[in-house]
Amino acid sequence: MPPRILSFDEALLDARRKSSQRSILLGNGFSIGYNPSIFSYDSLADEAELAGLSVAKPALFDALKSSNFEAVIDKLNASSSLLTLYNGDRELAATMAADAIVVRNGLADVLANRHPVNAQGLSDEEVLHARTFLSNFRQFYTLSYDLLLYWVVTRTGVGPYVHMRDGFEWPAWNDRSALIWKSKPTQGRQRVFFLHGALHLFIRGKKLEKLSYREHGSLVGELRSRLDDDNYPLVVTEGSRPEKEARIERSGYLRFGLRRFAATEGALFIHGVSMNPNDDHILELIESDSSRVSAIYVGVHGDPASPDNRRLIERAKEMKNHRRTVGGEALRVRFYDSDSARVWRG
Repeated sequence: MPPRILSFDEALLDARRKSSQRSILLGNGFSIGYNPSIFSYDSLADEAELAGLSVAKPALFDALKSSNFEAVIDKLNASSSLLTLYNGDRELAATMAADAIVVRNGLADVLANRHPVNAQGLSDEEVLHARTFLSNFRQFYTLSYDLLLYWVVTRTGVGPYVHMRDGFEWPAWNDRSALIWKSKPTQGRQRVFFLHGALHLFIRGKKLEKLSYREHGSLVGELRSRLDDDNYPLVVTEGSRPEKEARIERSGYLRFGLRRFAATEGALFIHGVSMNPNDDHILELIESDSSRVSAIYVGVHGDPASPDNRRLIERAKEMKNHRRTVGGEALRVRFYDSDSARVWRG
């Protein structure tokens, strides 16, 4: 029997009755809702140049039957590893590994090229809707690395108050050389987390620096300039779970964000997240016996009976069952129509 699909307002009312703490986990659907022609994987694959690829781009994506950059990266790396394991053509193995890097970097390139030029590209009405939506939550976790969330939470003067503390500040009161991330910022508890990195975050030396308009002007312009110099942002584009976890483990910022997510309490809204196996390193933190998340509200886009939504609904139910099996706190699962949230427009 299909589950009841609440409206966003109904889900929010239910969450308020059950818990005083509400957080949200955002996926690529948050950005696609702003503009599908920019942020859907299919359009990114069409636009990506992938200069230096050893084969034709259309042939690669067609052969792998996927426009998901992460899946393509995963399969190229897996093929390279298998060739090496079976004493195959080492030159071909190296070529496949190099192509995986081209695809990974190409994703960052195309996001910069197709991204709105600056925060002013978002209309006041769009920002008002987004901030109204986000104002219902105290902590924000996102799996996307575009700039939309950053632009919305820092756009003051439009809409209700939204927590915007992201852990970045000046090194000291008399040192304004760069905005760097601190695990214990003086500005207060961090509320915004880019769990897979973001396009405005760059490693400089041993510190993580945040690009900002005040210091760098147009963020997309600065991003393009850095990409031209082969200086890539901190983004987790690896395809497989082990590669994602290894990349996260190498970054103090990403490790910290994951720990904070694991410690989330109360109600958690999951919006625009497909819940595919690539996200299991995140989802398993919710279903573990140590999780303090008491309820999840999962956004469903479109027909609940579609194959993708049936898979999403089943995965959410599995989380509830797993939590019960391992002896953790009971996990309530509810579903809501993500379109009814009117995130970007009415």
